[in-house]
Amino acid sequence: MNILIKNGYVITVDPKRRMIKDGAIVIEGNKIVAIGKTDDIQKKYKAEEVIDAKNMAVLPGLINTHTHLFQVLLRSLGDDMKLFDWWPKMVGPASVHLKKEDVYWSALTGSLELLKSGCTTTMDNYYPHPVWGLTDECLKAFIKIGIRGIEAVGGTDKSEPYFPPPEVLVKNTDDIIREIVRLIKKWNGKANDRVHVWFGCGAPFANTDELVEKEHDNAEKYGVGMCDHLHETQDEVNQWKKENGGLTPIQYYYKKGIRFLGSNLVGIHCVWMDDEDLKIMAKTDTKVSHNPVSNMYLASGVCPVPKMLDMGITVSLGVDGPASNNDQDMFELMKSTALLQKVATCNPTAITAEKVLELATIDGARALRMEKEIGSIEPGKKADIILVDLKAANIAPVNRVASQLVYCAKSSNVHTVIVDGKVVIRKGSLRTMKEEEILKNVQETTDKLVERAGMTKLRERPWITKVQ
Repeated sequence: MNILIKNGYVITVDPKRRMIKDGAIVIEGNKIVAIGKTDDIQKKYKAEEVIDAKNMAVLPGLINTHTHLFQVLLRSLGDDMKLFDWWPKMVGPASVHLKKEDVYWSALTGSLELLKSGCTTTMDNYYPHPVWGLTDECLKAFIKIGIRGIEAVGGTDKSEPYFPPPEVLVKNTDDIIREIVRLIKKWNGKANDRVHVWFGCGAPFANTDELVEKEHDNAEKYGVGMCDHLHETQDEVNQWKKENGGLTPIQYYYKKGIRFLGSNLVGIHCVWMDDEDLKIMAKTDTKVSHNPVSNMYLASGVCPVPKMLDMGITVSLGVDGPASNNDQDMFELMKSTALLQKVATCNPTAITAEKVLELATIDGARALRMEKEIGSIEPGKKADIILVDLKAANIAPVNRVASQLVYCAKSSNVHTVIVDGKVVIRKGSLRTMKEEEILKNVQETTDKLVERAGMTKLRERPWITKVQ
């Protein structure tokens, strides 16, 4: 045996939703082989490494289904803007100047923050390609730091006048497909099947119908998934309806018979959804990545999560990019998910803490087509497990552990993170790399990017109490 975790409060999120006091888990290689009471498990199994989880919650690793890790470099530079100002005024112009080292160190930094907040699996969406080959750096970072990562690679092949990308970022449709296929062939399944490549369409206004269908067809061909930003803002949906006979983007794709929606697709944001949109999502089994902190940051609106759940739509959680959140904190994300739905509906029972934990674990795994491998603590599944210290001032005294993980816990309470059977975080510290090296290099690359992109003025904004 490799690892024995004992004496913990184990929350399995398995079909029986077991909560085992004084529980134990046995890990052999990268798989879970046994779960039960500590006394029973210790009679049957020995281990090379024993982790004492006394006063700790033990649960499946948290799953983040959406971020843009290159945006680590842009934290705080686009505060207090709407999406349709934020992207063309800050993200787009900075993206033109990205280099390999920028993408590598930003991906490492974002992955470090995710790991330290209990996230064992993340899906990154990389789309700005001033030159080809930058996305490889994200995958290198995933492998190096030890996180389980999906790189959903997108691109822009059209320019809308109301959301104009810099010209260098608009690429030929077939070139985008060719680049993603190259990445799939090079990286898919590397690091003991820990990293994967998906197709990551940008958004309806950034992609032609031809690109959407080619991504769909190639995703099926190579057995991978897709993601796309859908119905993020009211302005976006209204503009699309004006140009497409009153149809929303989801209705447009469905009614026009464009190959896109389906169980292979994760729709990101999905905020401005009418009843017909929701029916289409449910009928096609299209999944959702809910990004509440980003939606609040950019004042995009509130995703109708309770209605989606009632209709059987799979909903998962995404932190979104570090320039529109502005962090990668999974515990903040869970609490925000619960509180936003309660205040938006004026109903404190709109969503429970237990359901939020499901969104962050097993439902995230379903969205990523990995529910047979991760998302719960069950024999045979991959050993992606986190330990959260309950003996802390912000949590104690312990009464209802599941509730306190959502409403009380913070990233600072994450003690141990195990990914694919390997301890990546121990006592809150990274074991696979030197944190100080990552933070030093990301600062240096960011300083150079800000200067190169002529964005120093965004760093030097005066004290603002009211936006004019």
